[in-house]
Amino acid sequence: MNAAGANSFSAGQQLRLARGFSSAFWSLPLMAALHAAALARLGPAAWVVTGLPGSFLPLGWGLWLMMSVAPDDARWRSRVRCVGWLTLITAWLSPFLPWWLGVPQLDYLAVNAGLHYLLLIACLMSLNGLAAAYAARTGDTALRREAFAGLWMVLWLSLCTVGVLLWLFHRAGLLGAGLPAILRELAELPREAQSLFLLPYAMTAYVLWRAKETGFRLAAE
Repeated sequence: MNAAGANSFSAGQQLRLARGFSSAFWSLPLMAALHAAALARLGPAAWVVTGLPGSFLPLGWGLWLMMSVAPDDARWRSRVRCVGWLTLITAWLSPFLPWWLGVPQLDYLAVNAGLHYLLLIACLMSLNGLAAAYAARTGDTALRREAFAGLWMVLWLSLCTVGVLLWLFHRAGLLGAGLPAILRELAELPREAQSLFLLPYAMTAYVLWRAKETGFRLAAE
Protein backbone atom coordinates (compact mmCIF):
# COMPACT_ATOMS: atom_id res chain seq x y z
CA MET A 1 0.00 0.00 0.00
CA ASN A 2 1.12 3.50 -0.81
CA ALA A 3 1.49 5.30 2.49
CA ALA A 4 0.98 8.72 0.96
CA GLY A 5 -2.25 7.59 -0.65
CA ALA A 6 -3.45 6.07 2.61
CA ASN A 7 -3.14 9.49 4.30
CA SER A 8 -5.48 11.23 1.84
CA PHE A 9 -8.34 10.53 4.29
CA SER A 10 -8.16 10.87 8.05
CA ALA A 11 -9.19 8.04 10.36
CA GLY A 12 -12.55 9.72 10.96
CA GLN A 13 -13.11 10.14 7.24
CA GLN A 14 -12.14 6.52 6.62
CA LEU A 15 -14.72 5.41 9.17
CA ARG A 16 -17.42 7.51 7.52
CA LEU A 17 -16.45 6.16 4.09
CA ALA A 18 -16.56 2.61 5.43
CA ARG A 19 -20.06 3.22 6.75
CA GLY A 20 -21.05 4.68 3.39
CA PHE A 21 -19.76 1.68 1.47
CA SER A 22 -21.40 -0.60 4.04
CA SER A 23 -24.78 1.05 3.53
CA ALA A 24 -24.35 0.82 -0.23
CA PHE A 25 -23.39 -2.84 0.07
CA TRP A 26 -26.47 -3.77 2.10
CA SER A 27 -28.68 -1.99 -0.39
CA LEU A 28 -27.70 -4.40 -3.17
CA PRO A 29 -29.24 -7.62 -1.74
CA LEU A 30 -32.41 -5.66 -1.05
CA MET A 31 -32.47 -4.28 -4.59
CA ALA A 32 -31.77 -7.71 -6.07
CA ALA A 33 -34.50 -9.33 -3.97
CA LEU A 34 -37.08 -6.75 -5.04
CA HIS A 35 -36.08 -7.07 -8.67
CA ALA A 36 -36.34 -10.86 -8.41
CA ALA A 37 -39.77 -10.50 -6.81
CA ALA A 38 -40.88 -8.22 -9.62
CA LEU A 39 -39.62 -10.58 -12.33
CA ALA A 40 -41.20 -13.62 -10.65
CA ARG A 41 -44.39 -11.69 -9.79
CA LEU A 42 -44.08 -12.59 -6.12
CA GLY A 43 -46.18 -10.81 -3.53
CA PRO A 44 -48.76 -8.06 -4.00
CA ALA A 45 -47.92 -5.81 -6.94
CA ALA A 46 -48.40 -2.67 -4.85
CA TRP A 47 -45.74 -3.85 -2.39
CA VAL A 48 -43.26 -4.49 -5.18
CA VAL A 49 -43.97 -1.14 -6.84
CA THR A 50 -43.38 0.62 -3.52
CA GLY A 51 -40.47 -1.56 -2.46
CA LEU A 52 -38.40 -1.20 -5.62
CA PRO A 53 -37.65 2.52 -5.25
CA GLY A 54 -37.45 2.08 -1.48
CA SER A 55 -34.67 -0.48 -1.89
CA PHE A 56 -32.43 2.32 -3.18
CA LEU A 57 -32.67 4.29 0.07
CA PRO A 58 -29.70 2.61 1.84
CA LEU A 59 -27.63 3.25 -1.27
CA GLY A 60 -28.62 6.91 -1.26
CA TRP A 61 -27.72 7.20 2.42
CA GLY A 62 -24.36 5.59 1.79
CA LEU A 63 -23.60 7.97 -1.06
CA TRP A 64 -24.51 10.94 1.13
CA LEU A 65 -22.07 9.71 3.78
CA MET A 66 -19.35 9.36 1.16
CA MET A 67 -19.95 12.80 -0.33
CA SER A 68 -19.91 14.50 3.08
CA VAL A 69 -16.45 13.12 3.87
CA ALA A 70 -14.44 15.66 1.90
CA PRO A 71 -16.39 18.93 1.51
CA ASP A 72 -13.37 20.66 -0.06
CA ASP A 73 -12.59 17.89 -2.55
CA ALA A 74 -14.58 18.91 -5.62
CA ARG A 75 -13.44 15.95 -7.69
CA TRP A 76 -14.51 13.35 -5.14
CA ARG A 77 -17.83 15.08 -4.48
CA SER A 78 -18.50 15.34 -8.21
CA ARG A 79 -17.84 11.63 -8.68
CA VAL A 80 -20.16 10.67 -5.83
CA ARG A 81 -22.79 13.15 -7.03
CA CYS A 82 -22.82 11.54 -10.49
CA VAL A 83 -23.45 8.14 -8.92
CA GLY A 84 -26.17 9.74 -6.83
CA TRP A 85 -27.98 11.14 -9.85
CA LEU A 86 -27.81 7.77 -11.58
CA THR A 87 -29.20 6.15 -8.45
CA LEU A 88 -32.04 8.66 -8.20
CA ILE A 89 -33.13 8.28 -11.83
CA THR A 90 -32.84 4.49 -11.69
CA ALA A 91 -34.96 4.38 -8.55
CA TRP A 92 -37.54 6.68 -10.13
CA LEU A 93 -37.85 4.37 -13.15
CA SER A 94 -37.91 1.13 -11.14
CA PRO A 95 -41.74 0.87 -10.80
CA PHE A 96 -41.97 0.60 -14.57
CA LEU A 97 -40.60 -2.94 -14.33
CA PRO A 98 -43.63 -4.45 -12.53
CA TRP A 99 -45.98 -2.15 -14.43
CA TRP A 100 -44.60 -3.41 -17.73
CA LEU A 101 -44.70 -7.06 -16.62
CA GLY A 102 -48.39 -6.56 -15.91
CA VAL A 103 -49.09 -5.13 -19.37
CA PRO A 104 -46.12 -6.22 -21.56
CA GLN A 105 -47.66 -5.12 -24.86
CA LEU A 106 -47.59 -1.41 -23.98
CA ASP A 107 -44.60 0.19 -25.71
CA TYR A 108 -44.41 3.11 -23.27
CA LEU A 109 -44.00 0.81 -20.28
CA ALA A 110 -41.57 -1.43 -22.16
CA VAL A 111 -39.33 1.50 -23.12
CA ASN A 112 -39.19 2.79 -19.56
CA ALA A 113 -38.55 -0.68 -18.14
CA GLY A 114 -35.71 -1.12 -20.64
CA LEU A 115 -34.33 2.29 -19.75
CA HIS A 116 -34.46 1.30 -16.10
CA TYR A 117 -32.35 -1.78 -16.83
CA LEU A 118 -29.77 0.22 -18.79
CA LEU A 119 -29.48 2.82 -16.04
CA LEU A 120 -29.28 0.12 -13.39
CA ILE A 121 -26.28 -1.38 -15.17
CA ALA A 122 -24.74 2.09 -15.45
CA CYS A 123 -25.39 2.63 -11.73
CA LEU A 124 -23.71 -0.65 -10.77
CA MET A 125 -20.76 0.13 -13.02
CA SER A 126 -20.42 3.58 -11.47
CA LEU A 127 -20.40 2.05 -7.98
CA ASN A 128 -17.49 -0.15 -9.02
CA GLY A 129 -15.82 2.93 -10.46
CA LEU A 130 -16.36 4.79 -7.19
CA ALA A 131 -14.71 1.95 -5.29
CA ALA A 132 -11.79 2.11 -7.74
CA ALA A 133 -11.43 5.85 -7.14
CA TYR A 134 -11.47 5.27 -3.39
CA ALA A 135 -8.84 2.55 -3.77
CA ALA A 136 -6.65 4.93 -5.76
CA ARG A 137 -6.95 7.53 -2.99
CA THR A 138 -5.94 4.99 -0.34
CA GLY A 139 -3.24 3.30 -2.41
CA ASP A 140 -4.95 -0.11 -2.28
CA THR A 141 -3.91 -1.52 -5.65
CA ALA A 142 -5.60 -4.89 -5.06
CA LEU A 143 -8.97 -3.26 -4.41
CA ARG A 144 -8.48 -0.98 -7.40
CA ARG A 145 -7.87 -3.96 -9.69
CA GLU A 146 -10.89 -5.78 -8.28
CA ALA A 147 -13.09 -2.72 -8.67
CA PHE A 148 -12.12 -2.27 -12.32
CA ALA A 149 -12.64 -5.99 -12.87
CA GLY A 150 -16.07 -5.64 -11.28
CA LEU A 151 -16.93 -2.72 -13.54
CA TRP A 152 -16.08 -4.65 -16.70
CA MET A 153 -17.74 -7.81 -15.39
CA VAL A 154 -21.00 -5.94 -14.85
CA LEU A 155 -20.85 -4.65 -18.42
CA TRP A 156 -19.88 -8.08 -19.78
CA LEU A 157 -22.64 -9.89 -17.88
CA SER A 158 -25.28 -7.44 -19.07
CA LEU A 159 -24.13 -7.73 -22.69
CA CYS A 160 -24.07 -11.52 -22.39
CA THR A 161 -27.61 -11.47 -21.01
CA VAL A 162 -28.87 -9.45 -23.96
CA GLY A 163 -26.91 -11.66 -26.36
CA VAL A 164 -28.29 -14.88 -24.89
CA LEU A 165 -31.85 -13.59 -25.08
CA LEU A 166 -31.40 -12.50 -28.69
CA TRP A 167 -29.99 -15.92 -29.56
CA LEU A 168 -32.86 -17.73 -27.83
CA PHE A 169 -35.45 -15.55 -29.54
CA HIS A 170 -33.73 -16.12 -32.88
CA ARG A 171 -33.77 -19.89 -32.35
CA ALA A 172 -37.46 -19.71 -31.46
CA GLY A 173 -38.24 -17.61 -34.55
CA LEU A 174 -39.50 -14.70 -32.49
CA LEU A 175 -37.30 -11.96 -33.94
CA GLY A 176 -39.45 -11.89 -37.06
CA ALA A 177 -42.73 -12.17 -35.18
CA GLY A 178 -42.94 -8.49 -34.31
CA LEU A 179 -42.30 -6.40 -31.23
CA PRO A 180 -45.51 -7.33 -29.34
CA ALA A 181 -44.63 -11.04 -29.51
CA ILE A 182 -41.07 -10.37 -28.35
CA LEU A 183 -42.28 -8.26 -25.43
CA ARG A 184 -44.77 -10.92 -24.35
CA GLU A 185 -42.07 -13.59 -24.45
CA LEU A 186 -39.63 -11.35 -22.60
CA ALA A 187 -42.17 -10.83 -19.83
CA GLU A 188 -42.64 -14.60 -19.47
CA LEU A 189 -39.02 -15.68 -19.20
CA PRO A 190 -38.34 -18.78 -17.08
CA ARG A 191 -36.69 -18.36 -13.69
CA GLU A 192 -33.32 -19.50 -15.03
CA ALA A 193 -33.29 -16.75 -17.63
CA GLN A 194 -34.54 -14.17 -15.13
CA SER A 195 -31.57 -14.90 -12.88
CA LEU A 196 -29.23 -13.56 -15.58
CA PHE A 197 -30.52 -10.06 -14.86
CA LEU A 198 -29.45 -10.38 -11.22
CA LEU A 199 -25.84 -11.49 -11.74
CA PRO A 200 -24.36 -7.95 -11.96
CA TYR A 201 -25.48 -7.34 -8.38
CA ALA A 202 -23.20 -10.08 -7.08
CA MET A 203 -19.96 -8.68 -8.50
CA THR A 204 -20.78 -5.16 -7.37
CA ALA A 205 -21.69 -6.35 -3.89
CA TYR A 206 -18.32 -8.07 -3.57
CA VAL A 207 -16.44 -4.91 -4.57
CA LEU A 208 -18.42 -2.75 -2.14
CA TRP A 209 -17.78 -5.28 0.62
CA ARG A 210 -14.05 -5.06 -0.08
CA ALA A 211 -14.18 -1.26 -0.05
CA LYS A 212 -16.06 -1.32 3.25
CA GLU A 213 -13.53 -3.65 4.84
CA THR A 214 -10.67 -1.49 3.58
CA GLY A 215 -12.24 1.59 5.13
CA PHE A 216 -12.74 -0.04 8.52
CA ARG A 217 -9.19 -1.40 8.47
CA LEU A 218 -7.64 1.96 7.62
CA ALA A 219 -9.79 3.72 10.22
CA ALA A 220 -8.40 1.38 12.87
CA GLU A 221 -4.75 1.93 11.93
